[in-house]
Amino acid sequence: MTYKIDGVDLSTFGAIPSKVSGEVISLSGLFSLPKRTDTTEYDWGTSIEPFVDADDIELDGRTLTLNVAIKGASLSDLHTKLATFKAACIACTKLYTEFDEFDVIQKGAISVDEYFYVNMATVEVPFWQQDYTPVAMSIEGSGSGSYRLDTYDLIKDFGIYLSSWRDINNTAARIDISTTLPYTNTSYRSALDLSISCKMKGFSLSDLYIKMSQFNALCVSPGTHTLKIAGNADKTVYFKDGITTKAVAEKVLSFDLKCRVIS
Repeated sequence: MTYKIDGVDLSTFGAIPSKVSGEVISLSGLFSLPKRTDTTEYDWGTSIEPFVDADDIELDGRTLTLNVAIKGASLSDLHTKLATFKAACIACTKLYTEFDEFDVIQKGAISVDEYFYVNMATVEVPFWQQDYTPVAMSIEGSGSGSYRLDTYDLIKDFGIYLSSWRDINNTAARIDISTTLPYTNTSYRSALDLSISCKMKGFSLSDLYIKMSQFNALCVSPGTHTLKIAGNADKTVYFKDGITTKAVAEKVLSFDLKCRVIS
């Protein structure tokens, strides 16, 4: 996979893409959806109102962390290459992959592990993408299947398979109201957080990037969403926590889908 810093290929700096721990790519965060910012709901005391109009949905930025290895002909050569590479990263405004190009700034400490006996170092560079804009939806929902989000069949339309879920049968906590006398109404309930372990399968990393971008866009599209999981009552949900996604194989992504159940 090709990576460039301000249009310059990593090889120019003597850098070789190095796999992120637990992933098959060198840029962590590439498939992830950032969390929402600002207030996402309001507690009326008798119900929870989610803020899901288009104007309410603002997304935070996300961290894209690049991992590389740099080899020098000598220790002095290694240090020269490291200095040049780090300077380029600090000045970087555009980070390129063959899937997309991102406007970034270098944020956080650049971590270097040096192996002086072989004139080599590994480098971890965190970049910050301030403006994340979901892609436009380009696929139509199949409208079928036992596992759906709105009209989209998770398996057929996105290649998403659910492996396990937590808290789906829990009862949300009672909405508590401060009163001078003991408050005994147990009918009004807060929202419930649900987490589902998922795998996305595709034909290639490029295919997975397209599918995950579409799925991310669906999750943060305006309005509440209907989540259908076979054997369970349909859930009305919205998404506020983002999605942290890892490329665990060339054709597989892994992530926990966290949603807020409001009814």
